Parts: sequence; C-alpha cells; structure tokens
Amino acid sequence: MITRDTIVTGTLPRISLGRFDEILALANSPAAPEAALAYRMVAAYAVDPLFALALFHHESNFGRAGICKSSDTRSPGNTRSTRTGSGEILHTERGPFVRYPSWSEGFRDLAYRLIDPTFVYRQNQRRTIAQIIPTWAPLSDGNAPQSYIRAVEDFMQRFQQPQVPGLDLIIDFIPLTNPNRPQIPLSPQWLTVHETANPRPGADAQAHRTFAHSGGGPEQVSFHFVVDDHVAYQLLPLDEVSWHAGDGPNGPGNRASIAVETCVNTDGDWQRTLDNLARLLAAICRMYGWGTSRIVQHHKWSGKNCPTRLRQAGWDELINRVRTLLDQPAEASARFFPETGQSIAGGFRAFWERFGGLPIFGYPLTGEISETCEDAATRTVQYFERAVFEWHPDKPELADRFHVLLRRLGAIAWERRQAQ
Repeated sequence: MITRDTIVTGTLPRISLGRFDEILALANSPAAPEAALAYRMVAAYAVDPLFALALFHHESNFGRAGICKSSDTRSPGNTRSTRTGSGEILHTERGPFVRYPSWSEGFRDLAYRLIDPTFVYRQNQRRTIAQIIPTWAPLSDGNAPQSYIRAVEDFMQRFQQPQVPGLDLIIDFIPLTNPNRPQIPLSPQWLTVHETANPRPGADAQAHRTFAHSGGGPEQVSFHFVVDDHVAYQLLPLDEVSWHAGDGPNGPGNRASIAVETCVNTDGDWQRTLDNLARLLAAICRMYGWGTSRIVQHHKWSGKNCPTRLRQAGWDELINRVRTLLDQPAEASARFFPETGQSIAGGFRAFWERFGGLPIFGYPLTGEISETCEDAATRTVQYFERAVFEWHPDKPELADRFHVLLRRLGAIAWERRQAQ
C-alpha cells in the first residue's frame, strides 16, 4: 500500500524495468528510447524508479508538456540545478532550468540529488514522498505540494509491483539516534550473506528486527535485511553503511557491502527460508545489474565460519537458485503455495498481489488452465478460493489491471466445474 509516508530512497524498486519501459512507450514519451538506461541509472542509486516515473508524469506528462517540451530540457524532474554536473542552465521566462544531454542523464541527476550526502534530502534524511515533495516542488515556487503528494501516491499505487516477487518485504529502518546506525554513505559493491546463529524457537526475522532496533547488542551490530521463512525486513537504507562484517570500521565488508541476515530458528522451515533468501538476493542483484559473483559469505571479510549451515552444505545450491531467478524476467517468476500445491505467475500473480492477495482472493486452487468463458472465447483462467481470474490480452481497458478480468465464487465455481 502506497501512502504519503512510503519510503522511496534507499530501497528496492516497486516497478520492473519492463513495466517502466512499457509505460513510457505507451505514453509516446520522448524518453521512451532511453527507458532501460534511465531505469538502471535511477536504480543504481537505490532510488525507486516508480517514484522517479511519478515525478516525470506530474512535472511534464512524461516530457510531453510544459518547459520540458518547449525547451527540450530532457529533464524528468524539471530541475533548476545539477548535482551530477551534467547539463547546462537555460534561462527561460519561468526562470533557470537544466537542459541535460540525454534523458538518461536527466534521470541520473534526479536520482542522485535525492541521495547526495552534501544535499538537503540526504542531509535531513528526507526519504518519504511527503518529506521529499515540499522541497522538490515548494509552495514558494508556485506549486501545490499537498496536491503533488496525492498525485504521486495515486500514480505509484496504480502501477506498483512487488519489491521482491514472492516475498513480503517490510521496511522498518533502525532509528537515526541508534549507535548501530552510523549514517555513513555506502556505495555497495557486494552482497554479504550471514546467518543469525540463533537457533532458538521464535528467533525469527521479527525478533532480529527488534534486536537491531534495540541497539544491536554490546557490539552494536546492524544489517540491511533479515529474512526468515515468511517475511523479510529492511532495517537500513541501501545507501548507508551497516556494522556487520567484522573487518573494522574501514574494512571493505562494512564499507562496501550490503548485509543480509538469514534466520536459523528451529521452528522455521529452512527450505522456505532459503527460497526467500534467494528471492531477496536476486531482487537486489537485479536492481544493481549484478551477477551472482557479487554474492559473498561473511567468511570472506573476517574469516568467521558464517553462514555456518550454508558453508557446510547448500551454498552452491543457493547461488544456483539466485542465478535461475536472475535468468527469468522479473514478471515471470512464480510464487508457490505449499498449502494447495499451486503457484501464481505472471500477470495473475501481479494482479493477485496488487489488488488484495491472500485476504481477498485466498490461495490458488489450480494452475493456469484453458476454458470457454461467458463470451464464448477460450481463455486462460485460474481458480482461487474466493475468485476466478480470466486473462483478456485483447482488452486495452484492462491494461492497468494486467489484462485480468475478475470473477467471484472461486471455490464454489471450481467444485461445480469438477462436478460437470
């Protein structure tokens, strides 16, 4: 759920590269030919590309209106200064604006200014929609910040996709006043996998979230993510250092890697934990454009026998799982439900997750099957406990709903179908 308090910097994308590209192409945006590079540049700074796209839409209707169009500024944020040094200042009837040499450079500057340690947003830890917009589009410059905030909320709500397909990610940053949140800028080069070494029942992701929020013990440790068999928590922004590697305050493990803790509580399902860990690692690698060679063990930095269980057996299998996920399109990866032995994939999974998930639709009762629908056409459908999804690729009016038409009475309809 996107709200004004949604964090949009220092975290994973809420839109895939493919969907980002598609939106600009369908809008006939002049930036469309550079969509892939623009996405990569924004994501490389751990700024949500969906937020950048929402700004672009509100500022100039994707480059098709206003000063952006009339002066060909190639500036998705209508910025008046440059933080990357790219671009030239134009003096217009509405004051100075930057003209960038390309749309991708415009997107890069948009993203960098939000995490630049020497600029106002990062200096004041302005990371949410509501914290950023009043500075981005101040009232003193003739803007309506509250209306702008609502427009960004609505846009992001309309187009958001899961940050980690198949895994719930909860963003809950360690308080700024904690000693285990050093607030040192991070430009990550590695992904470091840890195990919590806490097998006690109940020592799950939520318990380790509480541990980190309480100061991280006498060693004041911290980490970016912790994952168990049900959920992952993000506890630090991806542009901030954490204390996790055991190689000192200036060691490359601490200073140049993202820390992921893996729960080993005995009341958890280890195989499901590994599945979730692989999904999380793949999402991070996908965001930065990394391969699996960037994923390393804690042992690399300090010699500690960590991650212990994975070092004993399973490390190569984990890396292969991540590699398989990276080889798939982001939208194509399936979510498996052991409760019914069925999976959701593609547009059906995206629709299920965006518009209600388990509380609204229930578990999948079937995989994707073909059947004759009410319009006498044979279509791909999938049955859930409380609904049936139909895929209608020929209906552009359903594009914002992944071309999914919703029918009710899932379990009842399936029972009737089986009885026929």
